[in-house]
Amino acid sequence: MNRMDTKEIQVFMSKVPLFLGLSVREYEALCESMIQRKFSAQETIVYEDDQESQTFFVIASGKVHVTVSTAEGKQTILATLHKGDFFGEMSIIDGEPRSASVIAAEECELFMLYRRTLLEILKKYPTIATQMLVTMSGRLRRSNKHINTLSMMSVYGRVAEVILQIAKESGIRTGGLIVVPQPPTHAVIADMAGTSRETVSRVLSQLRKKNYITTDRKKLVILNEKKLYD
Repeated sequence: MNRMDTKEIQVFMSKVPLFLGLSVREYEALCESMIQRKFSAQETIVYEDDQESQTFFVIASGKVHVTVSTAEGKQTILATLHKGDFFGEMSIIDGEPRSASVIAAEECELFMLYRRTLLEILKKYPTIATQMLVTMSGRLRRSNKHINTLSMMSVYGRVAEVILQIAKESGIRTGGLIVVPQPPTHAVIADMAGTSRETVSRVLSQLRKKNYITTDRKKLVILNEKKLYD
């Protein structure tokens, strides 16, 4: 996307759930403090355990993966965030090192706020702080559920669970089908399921043979959602 001017930033921020309800003057003050920056696909935006980062981010375009490293040194994708989502708030609030890495899943543009500015905003507008806590709580619940679910499932079940998660986040229902345009690569699904790319390819092949899904380079179609839950 092209660089936004101040008015465009205000319009965008007025649609971000975190900042709903501010007055025009408040949006102006918020946007004056925003810094715009573009990131290339696969570029690391935030590093896990980084102790120096003092920045809060709002996604203006594109999407990012939130990842953590396993004991074996592999990356597991905990969540994928999209336009209008935010991240980086935990270290800003408690001053501790980053709890996860954030990597651009595709070219994206972010708005950035430094720690002092964000804390001043939260102090002045407690409704934003409340909404941030609600969002953080929801993410924590989803992460806990995701981790617990994956820990108790077979590899086949983990891959199926990830496909259903992707469908829920970006799928389009058409009749009894769910179409996921531009689905993640096998490598990304593997990182989300905590397995290998080869295993994902094998499981997807099994799902196709059972007529639960169809896939091509441009889309993934879930033909039988109920069977994936079984």
